Amino acid sequence: KFKMPPTQPIDEQLRRQIEAAAAEHFPVDKIEDRIAISLLANGRFQDELTATELAIILRNMVYTMFAQHRVGGRDLHLIHNIPSMRVRINKGQAKVKFIVHIHKPVVAFIKFRYTLINDPVSIRSNLRVKQGSLVINQDTRRFDLKAKAALTAIDIENMAKKELSDPAGVISATLPSQLRKRGVVGKFTEIRLSLIDCRLQVYLEGEFERA
Repeated sequence: KFKMPPTQPIDEQLRRQIEAAAAEHFPVDKIEDRIAISLLANGRFQDELTATELAIILRNMVYTMFAQHRVGGRDLHLIHNIPSMRVRINKGQAKVKFIVHIHKPVVAFIKFRYTLINDPVSIRSNLRVKQGSLVINQDTRRFDLKAKAALTAIDIENMAKKELSDPAGVISATLPSQLRKRGVVGKFTEIRLSLIDCRLQVYLEGEFERA
């Protein structure tokens, strides 16, 4: 049975390299600044995002989702990256493909593919994963039994099904921590997401203030 190793000193150099690459290829500052300014001024944010902007938001959401994931009540202390995130929105559907590269405590590549659609039974506008569209491939080094055991313990498929089934819930859980880095604290009271043609309509409402 795999047990997560005790907390190791953080590899700051590797983390800085990952963050620098993410800032270059998935520049989230402008989008999150728009959200933060609007929430502070009006208590809400309403806009349409392109597929490129949605990819940037999703990349940050997935990165944070893995960073906050716990097994048996214990933090995993993962050092990971999202080197690839592709989104294509067409006719009210968003096709998403991305890779999670886990560097430590094990080495693994996890490939995700799924389609987001409007949820017709949602009380308020929200998205859900299209039934049968979620595909996950987990790659480790051929004889790395430790990595295979770690992925089994993390239960990637169950985590993905739980988290990705409610995109609004993921935003509510992960975006506040990103806004906190911009000196804005608070919580969301309402989130509405809707795919229209080739764009994503976003409505966020909450109680936020300067830290």
